[in-house]
Amino acid sequence: MHHALVATSVLGLCAACAAAIPVGMPVGTSTGAPMGPTGAAAASGSPVAPSAQLPLRWPVRTAEHIDLWLHAFALISEDTARVRLYRNGYRDSLVVVKNQRNVLTSLDANRATLAKRLPLTGGYLTAQFLPFEFANWDAMAYAIERFLQFAGDPRRAPDRETQTRVALIASMFPTAADREWLRLFLASVRDEQAQFFNAEHSRLIRTRAPVITSVDSLWQQVYRTKFERFLNNTAQRQGDLLLSLPIGGEGRTAAGPNRQTMVAVPFPARSEDAVQVLYVMAHEITGSLVGTVVADNTTPAEQRAGTADRYVSLGQVQAGALLLAAIAPELRDGYVRYYVEQANIRRSGMTAYHALFDAGFALPAAIREALQRQIDIILSGI
Repeated sequence: MHHALVATSVLGLCAACAAAIPVGMPVGTSTGAPMGPTGAAAASGSPVAPSAQLPLRWPVRTAEHIDLWLHAFALISEDTARVRLYRNGYRDSLVVVKNQRNVLTSLDANRATLAKRLPLTGGYLTAQFLPFEFANWDAMAYAIERFLQFAGDPRRAPDRETQTRVALIASMFPTAADREWLRLFLASVRDEQAQFFNAEHSRLIRTRAPVITSVDSLWQQVYRTKFERFLNNTAQRQGDLLLSLPIGGEGRTAAGPNRQTMVAVPFPARSEDAVQVLYVMAHEITGSLVGTVVADNTTPAEQRAGTADRYVSLGQVQAGALLLAAIAPELRDGYVRYYVEQANIRRSGMTAYHALFDAGFALPAAIREALQRQIDIILSGI
């Protein structure tokens, strides 16, 4: 099942406690300011006009605790997806940095042990979405500690909020062996955070401030209004656009602590690559319709064989291209090239990106036509 759909079904368990989760400042900044020109001014203490304090629709943000959790999974995972879950070369690049700084953390030391169980259960893949439920690392770590304390039994929790959180984590880590894995993983992540990640994440956020400004300007001043009709008509009127350092072209979509849509996209290293954020945004926000279309156009045998799951992954890439063709056609060629390169698609005698895209992300005609119809219906407001 596609990552966005998995997250929706599992994270829905926590809806009952969402209102009780202490959100405090908005995700991604210590001051609660959105990223971009106004957010940068607020974070630095510069005066900000009162109008700049009005809530933004789909603000551009960062979230350190989400990056930390995904970073840890990236370091212990073998990313074999056609479109990468994590940024190409992410783990290898960090090994080089750590070696240069003579840093060895518990996450590095325990990598082989932690990686061994990853292929054994689908719950660990779903657990990558856990941090989206929490406003910060302290809230998330506390919930995991209570889960471990109560041996995964929600009935032992003292209040409804804790019960719901323990139940959520138990759905991902149901056995005693899973809980021991999570105990080791949490300890390893904490050591990684203290010895390496906090300082490195802060450094990268500082050095990429111009990129944040470029993304914010491109999104808020040019393209948000072009995406708006689709977002509104798919019940995604409010959300957060998260720039995430570990994330690759596959992106992540989940419900946030206030039940808003949160879309995590790659954090470009250069301002000139800011448009890549829009490509992955288009890929992600079409996810909710792809699963339904594929289910309606595949047989039970195809679903049992895993063919339908493959079509969901391919269909989301195709749906993003169909959406951009309708709302921002000037972005479609760049989108096609980006995903061809993300998937490293090569065909003998074939060099045109559109031909490689159609070959590498080929779908049955019935599914592609149904996707086109659904996007047309959504954009027409029906």
